[in-house]
Amino acid sequence: MQKETTFGRTKEEALSRMGDLMIRKHPDAIYSRSEVEVSEYGNEESEDKYVAEYIF
Repeated sequence: MQKETTFGRTKEEALSRMGDLMIRKHPDAIYSRSEVEVSEYGNEESEDKYVAEYIF
């Protein structure tokens, strides 16, 4: 099992970055956007507010 993590200012940005990362680093892996877990991250002063994690 492997885990990838991306960050974003919005939930959509974090998901988009995850899709880009999976295509670039793991083109043969099965990727389902619906299985990505997105949660709040950081504090009010951090630029990235959300983290996306995908385990495959």
